[in-house]
Amino acid sequence: MPHLHRLLTWCLPWQHSLWPSHWPWARADAAHAQAAADQAGLLEELELLQLAQALQQQAQRQGGYAGEVFDLMIAIADLLESSHGWDPEQSDAWLERMGVWDWED
Repeated sequence: MPHLHRLLTWCLPWQHSLWPSHWPWARADAAHAQAAADQAGLLEELELLQLAQALQQQAQRQGGYAGEVFDLMIAIADLLESSHGWDPEQSDAWLERMGVWDWED
């Protein structure tokens, strides 16, 4: 990082006094942006899990995961794998705990 600072100071000597004061803010902004993105991802995952729980309750009332409800549970598991970093074994175990495989024909 010191080399970058020297290079930027050499390239932009008239703004030398501005760079050091802006770096802490840039780091704080980047950290805040990352935290906001992480939080958004966790909220999306929570919404998927809440939807799955509602589908599970519907399946229990109707006597099983049929048609679209079954397809939605599989789609949720696929999204958890592709967008939220779930391992396929983890999502398969989750589907089993949710009772999806118990109703499978």
